[in-house]
Amino acid sequence: MGKKKKDIKSTIVTIGISIVIFLAGFFGGGLAGRVLAKSSMPFSESLISVITYIAIFIIIFGLHIILHEVGHLILGLMSGYEFISFRVGSLTLVKDEGKFKFKKFNIKGTGGQCLMMPKTDNYKELKYVLYNLGGTLMNLIITIISLVILIAFNISPIIKFILIASIISGVICVISNGIPMKFGGIANDGYNIVSISKDDFMKYCFYIQLKVNGLLSKGMRMKDMPIEWFYLREGADLNNHLVTSLKIMEGNYYYDNLNFEAAQRCYEEILENTPKIIKIYEYEINCELLFFEILKGNMDRVKELYTKELRNYIKATECYISRKRLMYAYNLIVLKDKKKTEKVLKEIEKVKKTYPIKGDILSEEEVIRFIGNTNNIDVV
Repeated sequence: MGKKKKDIKSTIVTIGISIVIFLAGFFGGGLAGRVLAKSSMPFSESLISVITYIAIFIIIFGLHIILHEVGHLILGLMSGYEFISFRVGSLTLVKDEGKFKFKKFNIKGTGGQCLMMPKTDNYKELKYVLYNLGGTLMNLIITIISLVILIAFNISPIIKFILIASIISGVICVISNGIPMKFGGIANDGYNIVSISKDDFMKYCFYIQLKVNGLLSKGMRMKDMPIEWFYLREGADLNNHLVTSLKIMEGNYYYDNLNFEAAQRCYEEILENTPKIIKIYEYEINCELLFFEILKGNMDRVKELYTKELRNYIKATECYISRKRLMYAYNLIVLKDKKKTEKVLKEIEKVKKTYPIKGDILSEEEVIRFIGNTNNIDVV
């Protein structure tokens, strides 16, 4: 019954968002149509005007996404969090040893991200509500301001369209982030708040996720963190994305200690016990399992894991230094292609200069040296 209710709720929300998107097209298309109808310009010039309106809507929607992350930043700082990074697209602003620097990083399916780390050492003191609501509240404020200006002032059609675009974009962001739900298994801000409020362990998982991300960005490695951080409580549901993340970090701890067998057992345990695992976690785990099988020379298993779907994901995440390490091992051990191997090594050096997570760089450098030494290859 619970699952049916969730499915009904998800369907209602999806329909709601579809209606909002329809309204965006309706109002935007209607306004653009009036421009064409009233315009004395040639059709080609009028068409350019319509394209301009469409471009404006896309830009306004993009601005709402950026402002959403700004909202997380502002309320995160107010809630006692430390700034780690702010990403728009692949452009990432990080704070490195007291200085702000630009790096490059991207996460498939996201337009931006604001990463912050809690300053408290006690997860029970974590202020999570305002931090998670920050983005939605920012979208809501901008939407209300746009609506007030639209109603209160006599403005030109182009400004009217900008305001309508802002209102519709804002409503989409508020609904998709504020109403508790999952998209493709990934929980939104509202869902995080509900999950954390119901269970102290969920709060702990959320806290550790932010803490570890922050420490890695500062240059600490997984192997230097206490393994106890990543232990699950008895009966923890791995289908919850926060719990899955904690278990993955346990595997990452073993990996960083070059204990690949323990890491593989940990990752396989996740896949075996998490039927509702979100796709991005499944892809990441399969990338690591592929890597372990390459090292063991188990080519039948390599072929089984290296599917077209996984190859597409590897290509989409080629900016990850861990992906470069995987392809280095694949080209060296599986393909035995010297040119491709050397090319990947050069790409690794290039990625290291712009990669925002210093702890991951140090870890992957050691693993790459390990692969090279095992295969009698000199790697700097």
